[in-house]
Amino acid sequence: MNFRIILLLFISHLLGDFVFQSKYILKLRFEKTLHENIQGNVLHGLIHFSLMLIILLLCKFLNLINSSRSFMDILNISLIIGIIHFFIDEVKTFLINFKPYFKNSIFIFIMDQMIHIISIIFVIYGFKLTFCLSELKNYPNNINYIDRYLISINIFFLCTFASGIFVKQYINYINLRKYKILLNKNAVILGCSNEVSSGVINGGFIIGILERGFILLVLVIGQPSMAGFVLTAKAIARFKKLDDESFAEYFIIGTFMSFIVAISGGILIYTLKIVPIIK
Repeated sequence: MNFRIILLLFISHLLGDFVFQSKYILKLRFEKTLHENIQGNVLHGLIHFSLMLIILLLCKFLNLINSSRSFMDILNISLIIGIIHFFIDEVKTFLINFKPYFKNSIFIFIMDQMIHIISIIFVIYGFKLTFCLSELKNYPNNINYIDRYLISINIFFLCTFASGIFVKQYINYINLRKYKILLNKNAVILGCSNEVSSGVINGGFIIGILERGFILLVLVIGQPSMAGFVLTAKAIARFKKLDDESFAEYFIIGTFMSFIVAISGGILIYTLKIVPIIK
């Protein structure tokens, strides 16, 4: 049952970090003044605490987790992880305020997520971090269907919302690196002004979520050939903009990253055999 609690806490983490984190809280977290960034990280930590508490209590009510877990156990788990989450984020805020360039650093992004995940596992398992070897032995035959669905939910949020943030941050990272190199060479940067888009607000991010969700779906039902529809639709929609060499490069990088993540996630869910295959 500890493995199931880990899966539920991972879902809660993905929701808190990538779905329910508002732009206001994100902006507040990285303000220069200590009072404001602490306030932002406290609000962010409270969202995580609330999500963990709600999800674990709901699963206890539905008898999806061990009935021996009392309300106080669930409260303590949520509170401890929420506090640890706050301190990890406060360190990240300090590093970014100290070196603003870190805000788009892929290394900082990955390390931050890894530390959060390890802290969740540590709270539940202590120093027994080898649990994965025993829990995932003979994968997926020894994993019951409820846990398979929970793994699939984790993969879905990871491949849609989380990877969307990652791709966006990576594009910003390589973009900033290019301009930093030009500035170091005292080059004049032309055409770098932030153009106001006439499209839907966050349209690219929403499209990315939908395209990865669609690829996950067609792979899970055993129809991978349908994934080509996404690439065709994107190419038609962006056809005129592809004349811009810079845009074309970012478009191809983002699309391939998106496809790799979605295909990998789709294959993983497919191996769990939770959805009937369409022939």
